[in-house]
Amino acid sequence: MNNLLFDERPLVILPSLAVALGDLDEAAILQQIHYWTQKNMNVVDGYSWVYNSMEEWQKQFPWLSKRSLDRKFKKLKDKNLLVIENHNKKKFDKTNWYRINYEELSKLSSSMAVSSVNPAAEAKPEVQTEAKAETKDNQVKTSATAKTETKAQDKPNNNSKDKYNFDYAKFIDWFNEITGKKFRNTEDKRKLIRARLNEGFKEDDFYLITRFKVNEWKDNDKMKRYLRPDTLFIPKHFDNYLQDAKDWEEKQAKKQSRKKVKSKPKKNDEPEISENDRSILAYVEENPDVLKTDEIIRKEVERIERTRAKSRSSTIKSA
Repeated sequence: MNNLLFDERPLVILPSLAVALGDLDEAAILQQIHYWTQKNMNVVDGYSWVYNSMEEWQKQFPWLSKRSLDRKFKKLKDKNLLVIENHNKKKFDKTNWYRINYEELSKLSSSMAVSSVNPAAEAKPEVQTEAKAETKDNQVKTSATAKTETKAQDKPNNNSKDKYNFDYAKFIDWFNEITGKKFRNTEDKRKLIRARLNEGFKEDDFYLITRFKVNEWKDNDKMKRYLRPDTLFIPKHFDNYLQDAKDWEEKQAKKQSRKKVKSKPKKNDEPEISENDRSILAYVEENPDVLKTDEIIRKEVERIERTRAKSRSSTIKSA
């Protein structure tokens, strides 16, 4: 067999990826990094990484010089498609770690899909008499149909609920409020949650784990950066975090019962609140100074009061 044809393991590249990047070499690099990170040999912060020196990378892309290869990696990083960091345990080790920014890559893929929707309006030179006789009304209908199809493709599939009846938008908003983050309701977040729901976990489990970890990490500068779905809800952590969260919740309940906090009698017009909100108010009642020092608790109390006020207003109107 010819020694230039498949006697060694080939590099597989999608033509559409090369077109999207505008560079065949960048496509080959991105595909190879995807291949290695799928093996999940180096997981840090909930992400799978691959580490290599530029000399080792050059062995996988022998047609590129080290200088050219370094430029290609830098371009991918500048495009926000490649994340390059150093997670080596030894400080003197300067070997870079690499992972793909799949969220940014999804945006690129979506923009390619939209731009590829072009009406087939170019006519051949030998147009038949019947085609020329097409009415203006039909042309308007065709144009309207094309616009409708394009608009449908532009609209992201971010339905609030699915077969699990999980309100993703509501949960992400709540997650951002309690953690102080600004995550978006994107498909990768929904996919992560759906995977755990498919394993039999419940909606309440996600709220419980989040509250537990916020309580544990919110004052730890090193750990609070891990308050994100990609860390809390991956399969490697989820079950262990849930068991710890249930133990924490049980201890909190016992602690409250031991103190025998005498609750105020409920007025007839006092709106119902959830068990979780009730425990938050009880905690604040015992530790009033926490409203000055803990922004997360303060926001939760403000949310509860807004809900109560809204409920009272609805009761007055109905009366």
